[in-house]
Amino acid sequence: MSVNLRIKYLGNPKLSKRNRPYKYQLDYFLNGKRKRETIKDVAFHPSDTKEERKQKNKIVNRIKSQLEIELGNAKNGLISRQLQKANFITYFEQLGNKKSEKTKTAWDNTLKHLIEFQGPKLTFENISVNWVENFIEHLKSEGLANNSIVTYLNKVNAALNQAIKEKIIIENPIKNIDRPKKEETEIVFLSKEEIQKIICTDFWDNDAKNAFLFSCYTGLRASDIKNLKRSNIKDNKIQLTQNKTKNAVYIPLNYNAKKILEKQSHNDDFVFKLSDHICSMNRTVKKLIKLAQIDKKVHFHSARHTFATLLVSAGVNIFTISKLMGHKDIKSTLVYAKVIDEEKQKAVDSMPNLNF
Repeated sequence: MSVNLRIKYLGNPKLSKRNRPYKYQLDYFLNGKRKRETIKDVAFHPSDTKEERKQKNKIVNRIKSQLEIELGNAKNGLISRQLQKANFITYFEQLGNKKSEKTKTAWDNTLKHLIEFQGPKLTFENISVNWVENFIEHLKSEGLANNSIVTYLNKVNAALNQAIKEKIIIENPIKNIDRPKKEETEIVFLSKEEIQKIICTDFWDNDAKNAFLFSCYTGLRASDIKNLKRSNIKDNKIQLTQNKTKNAVYIPLNYNAKKILEKQSHNDDFVFKLSDHICSMNRTVKKLIKLAQIDKKVHFHSARHTFATLLVSAGVNIFTISKLMGHKDIKSTLVYAKVIDEEKQKAVDSMPNLNF
């Protein structure tokens, strides 16, 4: 279906058109009715250079072509034009509400920043390359860490990709920008000696203490530890579907893990009685670490890091470790090998220098 471009002049009508800014309107017919939509994010100014005008025209023509493709398919086109008027903020919130507790926190934080930047309403059709770039600049102006910005942008990207699947939009504008890259963060893990200190530390919450130690020897995430049932343990092996990745994992129990299970002999369906909130579990772990006099910024996920680094240090094949961790990508496991190499280098560098 044909879409025409119309010029909409802005500013003081007493000035000549040559001296006034303007925007383009999309002029088309839908359901027998004439529609005109202003392309809001692309404004032409008298001061624009020839190159600036050329780039803006490219954007306008791409938007025009996308609309023609949508309208060319009567079924999907009609649905899409209606849904593009829907509120992306509401859509994003609904997607976030379906996420697991740990993941939902990141979606909730992203939602908060979206509303701070945009307000409670943002239609799909107004999400453009320019809008995404401005949102990134807003996050930077808030003084957020680079990795937090990457996380929030990833959530918006995931929501837009889902909108493509549901035929609400046909293109994700984020793919057309240079996105900030995630920076490597320090992996905090415990040594055998530090684990022993925790074992020997009297603590008021034995379930939390034992759950943390159990993760050190099984690599289970906090969400999987929290939901671990006795029915998941068969033939000295943990068998479950990971809450985060939905991958099935089979983890043989070693001597230490079996000893911890013996301590959890209460007649409850769940192996560990833990808080429903990951943040609360992390606060409890930090109190345990402080009581054990370990000078590291440890959180519950550090136990999973500990499991991986202990295996790498013991010379276990990296592919075997990847399977035990339930990683989808071997790259996620290789980071632990790199950490151990760095620790070895630190150990060598700590030797006293001699005079030759």
